[in-house]
Amino acid sequence: MIAKRCLREAVRFDVVRRTACAIWMLILIAPAAASAQQSRPSRLAVDTVATIRGALDNNGNDATDLVIDAIVSVDLGQGLEVISWPVVQRLAVTGEWRQDVWIAALRYERAGSIGLRIEGGLLPSPLGLANLTVRRAHLNPTISQPSSLFVPLPSLGDGEPRPNLLGAVYPFGGQVTVSGSRWDARVALIDTSPLRRRGVFEDPKPPRFANLVVGGGVTPFVGFRVGASVTHGGWQRAGESPATTADQNATVVTLESELSFAHTTLAGEWVRDAVGTSSGSRVASGWFAQGRQTLTPRWFVAGRVERIASPLVSMTLVQQQTLISSEETLGYRLTPELTVRAGHRARRSFGRPAYQHEFALSVVWWKRWR
Repeated sequence: MIAKRCLREAVRFDVVRRTACAIWMLILIAPAAASAQQSRPSRLAVDTVATIRGALDNNGNDATDLVIDAIVSVDLGQGLEVISWPVVQRLAVTGEWRQDVWIAALRYERAGSIGLRIEGGLLPSPLGLANLTVRRAHLNPTISQPSSLFVPLPSLGDGEPRPNLLGAVYPFGGQVTVSGSRWDARVALIDTSPLRRRGVFEDPKPPRFANLVVGGGVTPFVGFRVGASVTHGGWQRAGESPATTADQNATVVTLESELSFAHTTLAGEWVRDAVGTSSGSRVASGWFAQGRQTLTPRWFVAGRVERIASPLVSMTLVQQQTLISSEETLGYRLTPELTVRAGHRARRSFGRPAYQHEFALSVVWWKRWR
């Protein structure tokens, strides 16, 4: 009955409700599919997360956002797997509902002394750490996400697009990864610059450019990894601004590291962008460091500090601006699936003389159906 009602609503309602309906249908179907398999391993897995977050700043402004997503994977056998990640979210600032698909890829994996993975389609981000570790609320140690993903840099030229230091990017393309017991390496060709976000259902979209990504990492011992990547390709099309008469390229370098021991998890990322503009090359850089400490089986504390530096270019004037942020979080796990967090964030944005303080509360529900 629930599934039939969901289908009827999908025909009548708008795209947002149709996407939400599809996600919840997957949640309903997954347990039945797993039960039907009984002794056989299920080929279908659905990993669901629902998050509600409320925030109040020192100016009395309040906002509430909601995110529902599901990573759906289907094992096709012979090392082949289909992965999809649909998302529905309510934006805190505007109250607008949006839907998107962040991943829709076909993946082939072969185990061995040298492992091989080949994937194509709408890919997981092939560079950086933030897109892989904090986009889903149950993996994020704090409540908010790093500013590098969503806060635009200051203007790099009059009328030119404002890029991110390292946007929340899930591009179309192909990627090959090889790995050993203590190392990994990858090469990818993607259709967008990591400086500019582009959603499947978002308009207007930034132009497509071929960007080459080369990266890898080493794992000296279990629990510790150091990685790096370099990305080069176009980011701005000729004619996007009055002064831009030729396509402009950008080079993005990332360094990241993760360390886990006992009940402590630490991670950090550094990013440097060399961005071509109509008035010459501009450099922006930034970093964040975060950690989580488990106090008891139910209680944990976490925090993140970050800093981004970028030039503000206006006519012939070039002024360096910085964004500085810190966040502290206290979390309590009510059940294995349900977690409540409370936190405080202080952030001084680009060009602002004072810090803005924000107090937030979030509830995160996570469940894996298989």
